[in-house]
Amino acid sequence: MRKVFLIPAFLLFIHFSNLFAKDPGDKVDNFSIKNFDGKTYSINDVKDSKGLIIIFWSTKCPFVQAYNDRINDLVSSYQQKGFIFWAINSNKTESASEVDSHAKTNNYVFPVLKDENNTVADMFGATRTPEVFIINKDNVIVYHGRIDDNKDKADVTSNDLANALDEISGGKDVSIKSTKQFGCTIKR
Repeated sequence: MRKVFLIPAFLLFIHFSNLFAKDPGDKVDNFSIKNFDGKTYSINDVKDSKGLIIIFWSTKCPFVQAYNDRINDLVSSYQQKGFIFWAINSNKTESASEVDSHAKTNNYVFPVLKDENNTVADMFGATRTPEVFIINKDNVIVYHGRIDDNKDKADVTSNDLANALDEISGGKDVSIKSTKQFGCTIKR
């Protein structure tokens, strides 16, 4: 007699979701988020930047919290070079008011957008927080992965996001287009 194993649908989604993630070289469709701050954010509105950096973010994930003290320095440095940063919170378990409070508490120098119904996370195939995508002027992903290789600042050996941004700033192609991201799963 053959045994049949049933796998819950949510486990299949988690396991196979990275198969459908947008990769470097993929084009991203325009999207707009009408945010809790009253503003609407759209990819088409930032075409004059050197690149749009989208970081999927969380108010609770310990991997994200490890970056709270250092993310502003990174963002401030590259905003001065013409890059735009958006953090996007797609967690169903985190309310817009919680996201707003978290952003204010941490004095973020970039907007944190609330992705109700996981629309943007699903569009990108994003599964983790923090997870980074760099999008160029042509709406093409040129980098997908992590901020760096360790949530503990003292143990970082590769500043992957900064390296990619430096190459773009220097007029070069991103040499390492994809890195393995780590963190908490996006709660759908």
